Amino acid sequence: MSSSSTSCLIRRPRLFKVDLDGNVYCHHDILAVIRVAGLKSQRHGEEFYGCSHWPRGDCKFFLWKQDVDNMFLERSYGTSTTVTFKDMKIKNLELQNQLLIEENNNLKAMRFDRKMKSKKLYVLTFLIASAILFYLWN
Repeated sequence: MSSSSTSCLIRRPRLFKVDLDGNVYCHHDILAVIRVAGLKSQRHGEEFYGCSHWPRGDCKFFLWKQDVDNMFLERSYGTSTTVTFKDMKIKNLELQNQLLIEENNNLKAMRFDRKMKSKKLYVLTFLIASAILFYLWN
């Protein structure tokens, strides 16, 4: 082993979340805003996410927009197709719609059962009342 120490750079993972509307949140759970890299940057003109409290706050959240977009790249059979936030939102709405349809069908079935029970109760009450009236008249 070498006597000189080798320093390795250990990077902390970038923690953030993305909701179904495509909004990115920093690690403080604050909505990040899209900014554009300035003239002094090597990536001049490229968009990045930054904390909305910067530079006033101490949050130094930074993430290139292209990196976030690449995270949602789905690879299948050697071809790549981009899964957009809009696609995720549409899929979520379709699932919610399916759940509402099933709930609506269940409520209709419960309503039908309740109507049938009340009709049976009405018929039973009518028969008892008829029997009482028949008994009283005889």
